[in-house]
Amino acid sequence: HWQAATTCEKMLSWIELFAWTVLFFLLLRILSKLQQIHTLLHPHAPPPPSLLLIPVNLTSKAWVFLCGCAYLVLSRDKVSKRQIKDAADSDEIQERVDRQVRIIFIRHGESVWNLVFNRGFKPSFLWRLFSTLLYELYLLPLDDSAFLDSPLSDLGLQQCSQLQEFLRKPCSDPAARADFDMLTVGEGRSVLVTSQLRRAAATISLALSDRLLRSKEALFLHSSCQEITRNVDSQSLAKPFEAPTLQGAAAEGHVQLDGQFNSGNKSLSFTGARRLADFARWASERPEQTIVVAGHSLWFRTFFQLYLPKREEHVSKKSKMVNCGVVGFTLQTGRNAEGELRHRIDPNSFAVIYGGFSTK
Repeated sequence: HWQAATTCEKMLSWIELFAWTVLFFLLLRILSKLQQIHTLLHPHAPPPPSLLLIPVNLTSKAWVFLCGCAYLVLSRDKVSKRQIKDAADSDEIQERVDRQVRIIFIRHGESVWNLVFNRGFKPSFLWRLFSTLLYELYLLPLDDSAFLDSPLSDLGLQQCSQLQEFLRKPCSDPAARADFDMLTVGEGRSVLVTSQLRRAAATISLALSDRLLRSKEALFLHSSCQEITRNVDSQSLAKPFEAPTLQGAAAEGHVQLDGQFNSGNKSLSFTGARRLADFARWASERPEQTIVVAGHSLWFRTFFQLYLPKREEHVSKKSKMVNCGVVGFTLQTGRNAEGELRHRIDPNSFAVIYGGFSTK
């Protein structure tokens, strides 16, 4: 009886292993069919990965997610009010400016994360969350995610198209005309930079697609521009010195993403304050007249809070730029009386090209 029971247990183990194997391949088959249907509905969707790539994608995304969870708990990324208060007043170099460069900020369009969490927590929130979780499940074997390195939502893509159409028309505001021209026909005189996060790279790729198609110039990914937040939506899927995979029209061949300034995901030590200072130094050393930067609302607002003179009560210190908003200003660089490098935003140099700041 004991031998018969042992044999029966072995047979059951083999049957169970066979059943799990069949189930695994059945799930892969179902995912493959779902991806084929998704590709028919969305022609610009990425192709399904090979079976060999699925474990690689799953492992890579699991690592980014775990790092994002650790960052959520341990990081001190946000620049506190005390840090802003204690920071040196940029007016220290008002009479000591050695160099100045024009900066144009472009905030990304609405992301999927914004869609889920930034539209309020009324009953519709549950549906947005549930449907996005289902979509995340569909994306599981792909090099893509709704929450990690959150991409543009449908509304975000529409906002990018609206900015693109705006830039195709003549500029009617004399105060913004120089920046407008630099955005549209400024190749050779300006450099295009973006956060390595997909929503920012996709926004500038779509909004300036006419210029990029004509000039074939590089769009530089800069890890110092990564958003200031603990949330996992700002954990980058792009590996160091590489570029993220963009979806839809943003993935078309006119976009030449250059990852030489992408040092990878922000670390616990490379805090928001350090990234802002690093970018300001980098921008001040560039040879171009203008630097066009696609990035994020909290990063932009903190940049204004740190580098505008303390006496200035500018709207940019309190309000976020709207999605796909475009603002230009002059960044000045010099050394104070002690010889320390400082950066200053000229408060009289602001120009709102498109959208501006939120009134909420």
